[in-house]
Amino acid sequence: MDREFLENIAREAGGLALELFGRVRSEKKGTSLVSEADKTVERMIISRIWSEYPNDFILAEESGKNGFTDFGEITRWWAVDPIDGTGPYLKNLPFWGVSVACMRGSRTECGAVYLPVLNDMFSAVSGGPSHRNGKPLVPLRQVPPEDHDYLFIPCANLKGLRIRYPGRNLSLAAASLHLSYAAAGSSFGVVVEPTRAYDIAASALIFEEAGGAVRYLSGKEINYLELADGRLTLEPVIATPRSQIAWLQKQVDWPV
Repeated sequence: MDREFLENIAREAGGLALELFGRVRSEKKGTSLVSEADKTVERMIISRIWSEYPNDFILAEESGKNGFTDFGEITRWWAVDPIDGTGPYLKNLPFWGVSVACMRGSRTECGAVYLPVLNDMFSAVSGGPSHRNGKPLVPLRQVPPEDHDYLFIPCANLKGLRIRYPGRNLSLAAASLHLSYAAAGSSFGVVVEPTRAYDIAASALIFEEAGGAVRYLSGKEINYLELADGRLTLEPVIATPRSQIAWLQKQVDWPV
């Protein structure tokens, strides 16, 4: 898969979201928020993907499952979050972005995350270096956290979730931003609440190709085929430099 193709889609979608920034109202969607911008941007992304790959299945945050397929390990499909960080978007904050992932069976093949207000583009292809604005990211340092290192955590208080971290906690309210900026070395790692494929597939690849590990809290690897129907993971996701994943596991508690 061509990284440039995903970057172009994400950048175009981000431009559309910027045109609507500060001009739309929120709507209730269960316990979360959505706006007409989310729906408009998502329709654009789906149209762009299907213009090149008309038979591919797309899992998207607002419309759910688009298209039909028999899934297998060689199946190509897509995971799309048109505006990750709808809350910040609706409050005129810059901490939101467009996330597009091309999947191959259970794994992410290519991903792009674009943060329009900050004009930051993160991307990666499986087996190659992660990029920020066209330049390869410096590999993550494989060392324990220092006192002033950040850990990105969920913005909501989740019942039963306990995090013991010696540094500083920070939340920007969007998992794709957390994982992308952690890949750039802005934080030691990330704790993500139970989530869906479109929330993390692209940014998790970016983090992994920068030298990180992304796992379920139990230590199990993420099989995205199990999430292709849009289901929520049963446990949180954690991400750190590869050598530190076991350490972070011990700092996080979640009721089974």
